[in-house]
Amino acid sequence: MVKDRAGDLARTCTEAVRKGTNFPIVWYRLIKRHPLVEGIPRQRREGERSLLDIPLVTGERLVFDGDAKTFSLE
Repeated sequence: MVKDRAGDLARTCTEAVRKGTNFPIVWYRLIKRHPLVEGIPRQRREGERSLLDIPLVTGERLVFDGDAKTFSLE
């Protein structure tokens, strides 16, 4: 059930970004106070891509890829 909620969070955030909402607004409105979120975004590089990792209480990370405009779980 918690994994489903994490997936729902990723889908909701992806939809918002694809509709034109920028990351800071998604962070403040959807992610920051969500009960699954455990910490602040941390930037990392993967090849040429810059990603933001957001730790979740499940041990997973919500990952934002600004180039692809997607959030995923890792």
